[in-house]
Amino acid sequence: MNNKYNASLVSSVNNISIVKILPLSIATFIAASSFIVPPVHAAGFAIQEQSVTGLGRAFAGSAAVADDASTIFFNPAGLTQLKYEELAVGLNYISPTSDFRDSGSKLPPAAGGSALTGGDGNDAGVNAIVPNLYYAKPLSNTVVVGLGINAPFGLSTDYNDTWKGRYHAVTSEVLTVNLNPTLSFKATDKLSLGFGLNLQYIDVKLSQMADLGAKFLASPQSADGKVKLRADDWSWGYNLGLTYQIQEATRLGIAYRSKISHTLKGDGKLRNAAGTKMAEESIKSNVTVPESLSLALHHQVNDQWAVMADASWTRWNRFQNLIISSDNGTFDQNKPEKWGNTMRYGLGVDYKHSDKWTFRSGIAFDESPISSQHRTARIAGTDRKWVSVGASYTLKENIVVDAAYSHLFMSDPSINETNANGYILKGKYDTDVDLLGVQVRWLFI
Repeated sequence: MNNKYNASLVSSVNNISIVKILPLSIATFIAASSFIVPPVHAAGFAIQEQSVTGLGRAFAGSAAVADDASTIFFNPAGLTQLKYEELAVGLNYISPTSDFRDSGSKLPPAAGGSALTGGDGNDAGVNAIVPNLYYAKPLSNTVVVGLGINAPFGLSTDYNDTWKGRYHAVTSEVLTVNLNPTLSFKATDKLSLGFGLNLQYIDVKLSQMADLGAKFLASPQSADGKVKLRADDWSWGYNLGLTYQIQEATRLGIAYRSKISHTLKGDGKLRNAAGTKMAEESIKSNVTVPESLSLALHHQVNDQWAVMADASWTRWNRFQNLIISSDNGTFDQNKPEKWGNTMRYGLGVDYKHSDKWTFRSGIAFDESPISSQHRTARIAGTDRKWVSVGASYTLKENIVVDAAYSHLFMSDPSINETNANGYILKGKYDTDVDLLGVQVRWLFI
């Protein structure tokens, strides 16, 4: 064992440098979902599943379509397109696959450079149900108010405690609730404007293993402890938009969601295999959820057919560095992330088969902000291609049932991540995602 390496690894129990690997995953602080949500189905860790009707067309044109109360999320100005008071409740089932295959993970050269022990970590994808709720009420012929409850960001991975990458990540669980009261009004016969306030809560739980054998026994991988971190915060932002009826059959939508700055506070803990606490400190991290801008078109071809398209930009380059501080410096970290801005493009179609049935379909391309050089075990992001189908059935005059299915195709991302103590995780993931959504809309006619 290299004595220089052993000495630099830790200096005391109150300054355990080995737990500095945990802040590598604090990027998940800016992820959010009201349930545990897989990270591989949206750009970065944005959650697109805010509407089941939107899911059926791969969310193409969502800022211009405005066919139900979920427009609160995509473009609040679209509320003026609704004729009746409406309550929409949706559930989205997300089934991801994220299988890791090792290709040379190893200890730091100073610790001998031998292979990391353990398995490939099982399927790290976590099946989840993500709900959302929207309510809209016209106050007059020109003014509509609404409320949305949703989760714009999300992340969850779950490896076993003995996998090769356990010193990088084990579990990530991020919970959020976003409350979105809105107001929309018709400025003219063609132009509508909308504004929404977003009150966002985030609660984060993260864990990973710590190589206590390297610290206390000069024998790497002989004894593991477990690091756990939890933090939460309330913050706020806004969303706004406009719709413009270019002509009777064609509508333009422009929507903007603001950044939301969070100051997360909580605590980090390290315990050995017997459960004995070895370190505990308060932590703090300032992070910013990125703003986004969408441009969309909806065109009614005839009484049966409609087509829609959109392009959306997200400013992920706000996330350039991960900075975390703790009381005594145990969890301090300043790590470059170098995320880039992204674009998302979608094309969709609706077909009104009868008074009771409407069918829809769509495709989309969704860029990832994460480069291969900065991919991590907690966020193994890559570009996605969406293929979606959906349908709506009018059960009664005032009750509509929506259903949709999407499959996301992804190139298998590779990873070559070195944590703060030099442990190298190298391999490749097999990834894909299936999405299934069901929604019920009540119209107060």
